[in-house]
Amino acid sequence: MRNRWRFLVALGLGLVLVNAPAWAQNTTTTALDSEIHDYERFVRNQVVQQNGAVWWHLAMLYQDAARYEDAEHAYSTALQLLESGDRKTFANAMDEMGTMYVETGSYAKAEPLERQALAMREADKDSVAVGRSWMHLAMLSLGKHEIAEAATYAELAADRLVPERTGHPAEKGATPEEKMTALIYLSLARCAQGVCAAALPDLKLAGSMAHTSYGPGDFPAAFMDFLTGYAYWKSGDNSSAAELMKNGTAGMEAQLGWGHPTYISSMKEYEVFLEQTHRPSEAAAVRAKLARVQVSRKPVNVAQGVSLSDLLAPR
Repeated sequence: MRNRWRFLVALGLGLVLVNAPAWAQNTTTTALDSEIHDYERFVRNQVVQQNGAVWWHLAMLYQDAARYEDAEHAYSTALQLLESGDRKTFANAMDEMGTMYVETGSYAKAEPLERQALAMREADKDSVAVGRSWMHLAMLSLGKHEIAEAATYAELAADRLVPERTGHPAEKGATPEEKMTALIYLSLARCAQGVCAAALPDLKLAGSMAHTSYGPGDFPAAFMDFLTGYAYWKSGDNSSAAELMKNGTAGMEAQLGWGHPTYISSMKEYEVFLEQTHRPSEAAAVRAKLARVQVSRKPVNVAQGVSLSDLLAPR
C-alpha cells in the first residue's frame, strides 16, 4: 500500500477523519499486518536498531494502519538517526511525520515539521519536493480552517506538479499520486470557499488519472469517485452524486477494510447524503453497517480530527 497509495491514504485520513477519541483500525490487511510484524522483528536486532531508514519505514507502516502512537515513536527514533545523514532523506522523513500529525489533527506538532522540511527543500532547490511541501501545508491549513492560505498553497502545488492542468512544462519526478493529491487539495480549498462547482474540473482530472493509473477497482479510483460525488452533491447535482458516492464507498470498503477511518468517515458523509436526498432505506443500511463497525473497534488516545463537512464548511 505504501508505495502505491501513500499520498492518497494520508489525504483520506487527514481530511475525512472524524470522532474523538479516534479509533484503532483492527481490520488491517493480512499483507500490512505481516509487513509490520517483519519490521518489528527487524528493529529488535541491535545493528538494525541504529538504522533510521528501517525505523522510518516501520513508522509509515504504523501510520497506514492508523496505529498513531506507535508511528509517533518510530518517527521520532527515525529522525534522531537520520538527522546527521542525507538532507533529502531527513526532510522526507520529517515531512511524513508532519502528515501523520495532520491526519490526527495535531496541527501544532505538524506545522514546524512541515515548514522545516519546506525550508530544506527550497535551499536544496528540490522542485518537486517543494511542491509536495506546499501540498501538505495546504492540508494543514485546511485542517486549521485557514482557507485562503490553503487555497494559495494548493494552487502553488498544482501549478508545480500537474502540467496537465496548466500546460506548463512537466516537472520531472512528480508521481500520479502527487498529481492527484495536489488537484484534490485545490478542489477541497475551492469547496471550503463555497464554490464546489469550480472544483469539479480538477476532481475529474484527478479521477481520470486514478482510473488510468490504477483501474476502477483500486483505492485511488474509489476515493476519487467519492470526492467527485461529494462535490456534485454540494453543487446541487444529486443524481450524479448518488452513483459516484455509492461506488466510491464500496471500493474503499473492498480495498481498505470496513474498519479503516477513511472508509468509516466517508460512510458517515454518505449516510447524511442519503438522508438529505430522501433515500431512507439506503441510509438505514449504512447506519446498520456503521453500528457494527463501532462495536468491533477499540478507542485509542490520538488527537481529534475533523469531519469532511466541517472541513469544507464555507467560512
